[in-house]
Amino acid sequence: MSAFLTTLGGKLADTWLSLLVLPGLLYLAVATAGSVLGHRNATDHALLVERIDRLAAGPTAHSPGSVVLIAVLVLVSSAGVSRLAAALGGGVERLWLGDWPAPLRPADRALTRRRARRWTTADARYRRALTARALRVAAATAEPPTPDAPDELLSNALRGTDHDHEGSDDDTVALNARRNLIALTRPARPTWMGDRLVSVDARVHHAYRLDLTTAWPRLWLLLPDTTHSEIRTARAALTAAARRAGWGALYVLPALWWWPAGLVVAVVWASAWRQGRLAVHEFAELVESAVDLHGRDLATALGIPCEERLTAAEGLEITRALRKGV
Repeated sequence: MSAFLTTLGGKLADTWLSLLVLPGLLYLAVATAGSVLGHRNATDHALLVERIDRLAAGPTAHSPGSVVLIAVLVLVSSAGVSRLAAALGGGVERLWLGDWPAPLRPADRALTRRRARRWTTADARYRRALTARALRVAAATAEPPTPDAPDELLSNALRGTDHDHEGSDDDTVALNARRNLIALTRPARPTWMGDRLVSVDARVHHAYRLDLTTAWPRLWLLLPDTTHSEIRTARAALTAAARRAGWGALYVLPALWWWPAGLVVAVVWASAWRQGRLAVHEFAELVESAVDLHGRDLATALGIPCEERLTAAEGLEITRALRKGV
């Protein structure tokens, strides 16, 4: 037991040091340096060294009690700033996922409508291209060209790859990718990240008639430990990205009096946003994959016959069973 407590204490200390103290110390150092230098002397290293030397030569720096008190205040302030960054990260995560507060609801609705219009236009172009390609292939199959037709036209008609006509393979692939860049399903949130998670529910329901919100807690209990670990890691990556964005928001304050901190804001926000998008995509893919691979296990556990693979019939039965008539 003592060895376990020692190991646990070490892990907690490492976590406290890496997540709370070190980022907070860095922030306090940047804020202090910025307050000393200001915009006018933003890159004057000599001035900063002079102020540090003057402080080190003062009587406070030679008093053990003062040094201990200052060290404690710095550590406590670092932990407090880190907790503030984590709280801001929670707000950033809500904004990224499209869960906007009431004052932002008008902007929420406007952006959602705009994204929906863009997606609908892209989807219509993609479906027109698919229809055109299908008609060309059907015409080529029903009425093959005569033997004296040019070889190039014969080849294009049979393969359906005449790139001069809308609906070719390249057209449909490009148009599908362009639509999916907006969202995988019709947008219901003002942000891409929010729609990426919502699309999992929509795609699972479309394929299996399964209510993922109701089924997920039960399915989670059936997943193997390795799958649990992968999903938790992806979810933790999203939280870490949002926390990094929270730090970026905090660095806006010292940027008001020291412009190099503005560069920190830009770099931190850009990296956090990219990491957040990757984490959301990976998390959504893992959740959808868990349904694809283990949905049959859920049906079997509920006593619903599922011989080979989960289909819409079994998915509808699972939904009815789990909703319990609600």
